[in-house]
Amino acid sequence: MGRFKPKKQHRSRFHVDGRAVDYATLSSHAAAVAGTVDDHGRVAFWDDPALQLGQVADGVTPSGEVTFDPGQTGQLPAALFEPERALVVRVPGQPDREQQAEAAIELGMGRFSLGFAALRPAAGWALHRLPDERLELRSPNGETFSRIAAPLNPAWISAALSTGFVLCLYGIQLGVRTPPGMPADRYTDRKRLEEFRQGRGLGLTAAGLVPYVNNRG
Repeated sequence: MGRFKPKKQHRSRFHVDGRAVDYATLSSHAAAVAGTVDDHGRVAFWDDPALQLGQVADGVTPSGEVTFDPGQTGQLPAALFEPERALVVRVPGQPDREQQAEAAIELGMGRFSLGFAALRPAAGWALHRLPDERLELRSPNGETFSRIAAPLNPAWISAALSTGFVLCLYGIQLGVRTPPGMPADRYTDRKRLEEFRQGRGLGLTAAGLVPYVNNRG
């Protein structure tokens, strides 16, 4: 049960919440958090000032120019899932990897990097709106991968119902939580956007277009 089991790697350094730890400590910590699925999160549209996801490319001209979908891309729905704790593996000569996001990628999500990103349907995943208004992200094996309690406004619900899918973002740097020691009113949309883009640039964000399941009557 839970999100994942840590993989033992040779000649590696493991980091938990920014601290270097050994494999035994990582395993103990992983066991404590793997079954914890209630995370921080929020819902938004693609044109949210703290996301600025831009437009959806729909083709390339013979001259190599990228063309874009003229539709209302900005109003497509997104849901952000940010885990409470980070489990980072550092291997010499390789990029740092956060194991919870890696588990999502192994299960069919895509790595959401900067620049043009190939967003694709996340096969087998589902986003459930629960009767108590929480959102539950379920992996292809049917287990709860992450769950958030976030205010759902009517416009977002309508968009999710009409499109039938939601862009689900999972990672430790999505700009959801206010950093420790920072007053909430100083964590502006600009700072949230900077953190979101930094996480993408570091390869710490998983993403996929996930079918939306409405469990409300």
